[in-house]
Amino acid sequence: MRSAFYVTNPRTSALRALNYSPEVEAFRSRRTGRKSVRLGDLLADTGPAYGSVFTRIDCHSDHGVELVSQTDMFASEPRGRVIRVDSMAQPERHRICPWQILIAGAGTLGETELYGRSIIADKRLKGKYVGPDAMVLEFADAGGIDNLFTYAFLCTRIGVKAVRSASYGTKILRIRKDVLQDMAIPDPHDDMKAEIAGQIRKAVRARERYIDCLNAARRPLEEMCEMRDAHDMCGEVRPKCLLWDGKLPTIGAWAYASTGGALGYLKRKWNCRLADVIQPNGLFNGPRLLRVPCSPPHGVSFLNQRDVMLIRPVPRQIVHPGCSDHLLFAPKGTLLVGGRGTLGEGEIFGRVVWVTDNLARRAITEDLLRVQPGPEFCEVAYAYLSTTVGLRLLRSTAVGTKILKMRPDLLLDLPFPELSTTALQQVRDSLGDAIAALAEADQAEQQAIQLIEEEVLPAWLT
Repeated sequence: MRSAFYVTNPRTSALRALNYSPEVEAFRSRRTGRKSVRLGDLLADTGPAYGSVFTRIDCHSDHGVELVSQTDMFASEPRGRVIRVDSMAQPERHRICPWQILIAGAGTLGETELYGRSIIADKRLKGKYVGPDAMVLEFADAGGIDNLFTYAFLCTRIGVKAVRSASYGTKILRIRKDVLQDMAIPDPHDDMKAEIAGQIRKAVRARERYIDCLNAARRPLEEMCEMRDAHDMCGEVRPKCLLWDGKLPTIGAWAYASTGGALGYLKRKWNCRLADVIQPNGLFNGPRLLRVPCSPPHGVSFLNQRDVMLIRPVPRQIVHPGCSDHLLFAPKGTLLVGGRGTLGEGEIFGRVVWVTDNLARRAITEDLLRVQPGPEFCEVAYAYLSTTVGLRLLRSTAVGTKILKMRPDLLLDLPFPELSTTALQQVRDSLGDAIAALAEADQAEQQAIQLIEEEVLPAWLT
């Protein structure tokens, strides 16, 4: 939306209209009884690795470190690229520590773009490394009230606008450190700050519990002898060749050789197939959609492939395309699989997401493959297909040239494990705990943001 407004004190260091917004100028103005604090005064360091250039040298995961991209930072399960630590001149500047605020520091100003959005570092990101596009804010009181309150503010609509007002560049924008450090952060009374910080701390702990429970749900599968053997065959990405003595439903060598023999091995070990656990007509893509933008409360909230993989999705609002809701929405318990893409290690193609209550209320792109197992198989199907072995098997069904998709007949013929009653119950309990923890984290973070938008900001903006 276009706007015009007066700026009382333009700065020689920032002369473009992009560097101002009415809300940010309201925070800078001195008003009786309204306090704000300069962001730079709260920080111990600002973007120590931001803008650094280095050559990434890939290596085996046993010998390297995990480098996360902007999208990886916001993923519900961050998975980065493994590179040699000496690829970076000063690796410690890139290392993620708890309670740091990570800002997507390169991109465009689209309403649903990640650029300018923030995520707080928890156990999911701890020990990984960021690249040159991540603006990292390290606070003097790491994990303290100012740290957590500032994060909640940066997650608000006004906070994102404030970060983006520190932009420079033409097509791909980046963040100026001096302008960002000069940002004014509202400073409400201590009780309000403590309440907001407590909600953010609760969200962080819940997200850490979420990843622990998710790993516990996969553990009974990963500890199976067959799964360990299959992981040894296909876990590492490297050139492979093999002799295939089974059926040939496709002449594409990728379907057989990409798993390093794991596909044939598991088919011999397990009699069950994915087709045996999926409901009738329970494997399909959505229809092609006409995406006409609109504004709430009209239309539906729409998610693309990237959005469903994020810990905090950034949906867009579109006019209802007129197709059946069965094809547009995915019911709770459905598995969404990245159904179109490429084979890069950090790519979405082949990744699996469990549809929670939050996702079930939103329209889903046709690029995501809907997999609907029977009620008794939902949890184990998700846990199995979201393992490394499951990813390799799903990707072995890829066909196409540049943008790949999955062949349904090859998918339905994938081997499926049979678990003991005890193991099956462990998977269900752990996945249930993970989903509950994720819902708790979302609610706590949203509560903190809502408190700022409804209780804090109006006093500064009126």
